[in-house]
Amino acid sequence: MSFFKKLKSAISGFVSRDKTVHVGDRDLEDLLIEADFGYTLSSKIASEIGRSDDVITALKEKLESILAPLMKELEVDSSKKPYVIVLSGVNGSGKTTTVAKLAFALKARGYSVSIAACDTFRAAAVDQLSVWATKVGCEIFKAETPKDPASVAFDALRSIKSDVLIIDTAGRLHNNPDLMNELAKLYRVIAKFDAAAPHMNLLVLDATTGQNVIEQVKEFGRIHPISGVIISKIDGGAKGGAIVRVASEFNIPVLGVGTGEHEGDFEAFSVDKFLLDLVE
Repeated sequence: MSFFKKLKSAISGFVSRDKTVHVGDRDLEDLLIEADFGYTLSSKIASEIGRSDDVITALKEKLESILAPLMKELEVDSSKKPYVIVLSGVNGSGKTTTVAKLAFALKARGYSVSIAACDTFRAAAVDQLSVWATKVGCEIFKAETPKDPASVAFDALRSIKSDVLIIDTAGRLHNNPDLMNELAKLYRVIAKFDAAAPHMNLLVLDATTGQNVIEQVKEFGRIHPISGVIISKIDGGAKGGAIVRVASEFNIPVLGVGTGEHEGDFEAFSVDKFLLDLVE
């Protein structure tokens, strides 16, 4: 059962006994906190809609008002060639698979796409990305001899002729200064090739992670401004509240969601789909 279905069930059970939901009675506010909305946002939502006659509908409308302005499709500026997209994220966020899904989606829209394998810390990551590149029909640029990620990115920018270059980066702990400095170096080197690049800087967030995604957005955003987020693993047991909190606090567009393990399991973020279990 998805989280929003559980949330609806919990609210319905409470309302059926009391006809309303009162803030502070371990009610809507507590349910939202448990759902990773965070205390501040949970309290705000509960205070605004907690006494509504139809709490479920009021909650859906409130979440729509937060999320809808950030529901945007990923657009490529064809005047910039290559259009450089950098994907970053913590270990295990599904970043490398997301690179392949994004490449597949852009190719389906008629763009030629190349991938730069800049996760040079793990040979397995390069091998994984090579398999994906073959599967989705993309050129892949990788170092033949060990190089640091920034060097690989720069060489790829000098070599590829594709419309779009997607740069995969190593998964890293957002609270590790050395690894984050390595990422900052990559952005500086890219800017030496093209002062406007990367044209899009995407952060991959694991929907199952919970409140830790807030710190991820803060720390990765300090290294380079985030153009948008892609939500991975939304098909799993994600609570979903942290995504709403990211939207509420950072005003960052959600440019796509990963819905499975195959290259085609990627789609634009839809508020209606995200909140479907609140209305069904």
